[in-house]
Amino acid sequence: MTLTFNSEKYKELLTKYQPKLIKTEEENEKALAIVEELMHRNNRTLEENELYELLVHHGLNKATIKNG
Repeated sequence: MTLTFNSEKYKELLTKYQPKLIKTEEENEKALAIVEELMHRNNRTLEENELYELLVHHGLNKATIKNG
């Protein structure tokens, strides 16, 4: 069975979590909480994986570079 990315589900996740460029420690903590929630979720959907990758590779890394 081939899984298909559902843009509507991804849109719902983006609306729920509202990821953005991390500029403060508070924003970083919120992003970390989302990442941890997704990281420990069994059987993540394609859409959840996409959000996870977005935060890990484009959010938290940039915050670490900026703050570190």
